[in-house]
Amino acid sequence: MTLHGYRHSVYARIARMVCAEKPIAYGWVEVNPFAEPLPDGFLALHPFRRVPVLEHDGFVLYETVAITRYLDDAFPGAALQPADPRDRARMTQIIAIIDSYGYWPMVRQVFSHRVFRSRLGEPVEEA
Repeated sequence: MTLHGYRHSVYARIARMVCAEKPIAYGWVEVNPFAEPLPDGFLALHPFRRVPVLEHDGFVLYETVAITRYLDDAFPGAALQPADPRDRARMTQIIAIIDSYGYWPMVRQVFSHRVFRSRLGEPVEEA
C-alpha cells in the first residue's frame, strides 16, 4: 500500500494517523501539490492536484474522508468510527464542519502564516 502526500498537509497527516492507529504498513511518496510541474502521472491519480492519494492492490482512492473510511473498513484493528448510524452521521457532520468552515482560518490563516512566514524570515502578524 502506498500513500502519496505532502509532509505539510493536514489531510495527509490524517491518513497517516489512521495507518498508525490500526496499525497499517504503507509506503510514502512525497508529493508537493503546489509544485510545477507535478510528478509524472500524478494527475492520473488525483485530477484535482491534491493530497493524499492511496494506492492499494490496484485500487486508487483520493479524498481524505474516503481514504480514512476505506482504511478503517478494509483493515483489521480497532474500529475508528462509531458503529451506530446516528453517531457515525454526527461524526461525518463534525468532519464536514471542520473541513468546510475551519480549515481556512485555522490552517491557512493561522498555522501557515505563523509557521511558513517565520521559516522564510518574513514578519509574522501575531494578531
